[in-house]
Amino acid sequence: MSTLIVLSETLDVESESRFFLQALICRKQAILGASFKVKSVAKVLCLTERLVRDATRELVEVGLLVTQKQVDKVGRPGQEYEVSQYLLDLLAKPGRGEIAHQELVLRLFREPEIYAEGPLLEAEAGKEKVARKQVRKDGRPAAPGACGRLGASTRVLLAALLTFADQCGVVAGVGEARLRTMTGLSPVALKHQIRRLISLGFIRVHVPGVSNGFFVGAKVPSAYYLNLDHPQLGERFHCCAVLVYAEAGMSRDKRLTRGLPPDVASALLNLGPASLNVLYHMLARYTSHLLSLTWGEPGEKYGAVPASLDGMIARELEQLKVGKPGQSMGGYYWPGVLDHFFEVALEWAEHLKTRLNEQAWRGYKPKLVQLIPAPELTSQEGDDRLRAVSLIVYPAPEKQKRCIVYKDVRGGFFREFDREADLNVLNRYEFGLLTPPS
Repeated sequence: MSTLIVLSETLDVESESRFFLQALICRKQAILGASFKVKSVAKVLCLTERLVRDATRELVEVGLLVTQKQVDKVGRPGQEYEVSQYLLDLLAKPGRGEIAHQELVLRLFREPEIYAEGPLLEAEAGKEKVARKQVRKDGRPAAPGACGRLGASTRVLLAALLTFADQCGVVAGVGEARLRTMTGLSPVALKHQIRRLISLGFIRVHVPGVSNGFFVGAKVPSAYYLNLDHPQLGERFHCCAVLVYAEAGMSRDKRLTRGLPPDVASALLNLGPASLNVLYHMLARYTSHLLSLTWGEPGEKYGAVPASLDGMIARELEQLKVGKPGQSMGGYYWPGVLDHFFEVALEWAEHLKTRLNEQAWRGYKPKLVQLIPAPELTSQEGDDRLRAVSLIVYPAPEKQKRCIVYKDVRGGFFREFDREADLNVLNRYEFGLLTPPS
């Protein structure tokens, strides 16, 4: 039986209706087999009656629920609802297959006590937290998210992202249009909820995609780095570890262009910050691919790995053509850039392996590594300043510390923490593990 019917791209209902529907499905033994009333089911699911009433009305309109009039009872007839045969048929269909975080996704719909709490304490922000009123001025219950709980629409979007995330929490190749069809959010609401998840620390980093205004006839979807270590997601779901490595390394632009002919390097830089940011995170994923397959092994033992990397680069980069001056249609790709990205990824992976394999988690070989480049500080672009990259690894090494900060400086700086949450919040912003408030 499908358990994630709410994220179906064929449903045409709003996000809060999707949340209510999935919450019903998660309680199938108690609710789906019998009729229910708005007031009683709102209490069971810890939702406001207004949300349940509005959602129920919409679900009836699209045929997922049907109404049942109470009979043989004294007084005004009440309204009851039950699932339709259409919904039962949808639930009986095969699901979308195994996803990495299915239990975590279902927890977002089952567990009411998930709070909208970010990593930055109110005291650190210099602000006093104002308690949110649980009722409106007219006496009606407050909207979802009252009492500090994470709101319905926010949960639906986070659930959608988790269905595409790998074991390290990275989501790539999923466009905003698809997220809208899966969540029922409008374009404006989707952007708002993305900002909400970023501000609360559920999304570490959002790399906005670029439209075909940058590349001829091709769009690049956004990328999202989810924070699977967020305390509101539950301790038992923490499955990754993090290694922060900082050195006086190359800037983003220098790493992207070093070794290219001057005219090609200039054409690349002229794409602008948004496109360069996308390309740099692509490069980080190519490097992650190499590290995942060769961590702990000498560089010469690559085998078929370069071929798989070459395929990744060809699939993603060959389509990204730039317009030719004076040419209204078509486009061209700057010469040698595919081979260049291959060489840079190989060089970056070998450098990180050389510096880290004997320093962190000796004897440990992760199944998956994902790099998160720390943001560039434009006011300090000198090559002598420390630049950090964070490595998220899955699974977390056993019987070892799950968070390491290694600053490759004279005299050395190497500290281990029990978990990422033990890091100072400002350091987590600095290392690219969280995005600071704008």
